Amino acid sequence: MTGGRAGCQALFDEQSAAAYTDVRRAAMHDLFVDTYCMQHPEEYGRSAKSYAAHLLRLCCGVEMRGEVTRYAAIRRWLDGSSSIVRPEPPAMRGTMTIVDVAGAPPDRYPDAVRAWASDVWAAYAAQHAVAREWIASAIERGTRR
Repeated sequence: MTGGRAGCQALFDEQSAAAYTDVRRAAMHDLFVDTYCMQHPEEYGRSAKSYAAHLLRLCCGVEMRGEVTRYAAIRRWLDGSSSIVRPEPPAMRGTMTIVDVAGAPPDRYPDAVRAWASDVWAAYAAQHAVAREWIASAIERGTRR
């Protein structure tokens, strides 16, 4: 138990700070952040752009092992004006939480983050097709520049 929403946020802040002192955590921090944000889209995905950014980065982190060129394409695609529509988040956003990751020993931390991300990504199954379509658009747009 984290102590409600405030406790959950405090645990996120604590874990984020630890990424500055442990290379294993730092290497997983993007996936960690996007997973957390997709479990809390009412705060971190209010706009269509912020929602899409975290959804697409979660997709990239889980399905494409965080390929840096795709992350860059996503960022460029979302830069400027956009006509995307924010999907409704699912009611159930995974069975794992940040608590499952926070308790992982340092050598198991990367696996814990990947398991949590995969669990949250599975909860967004209804949005997988749109996420993949948007990533494809981002990559196509990047190749035309």
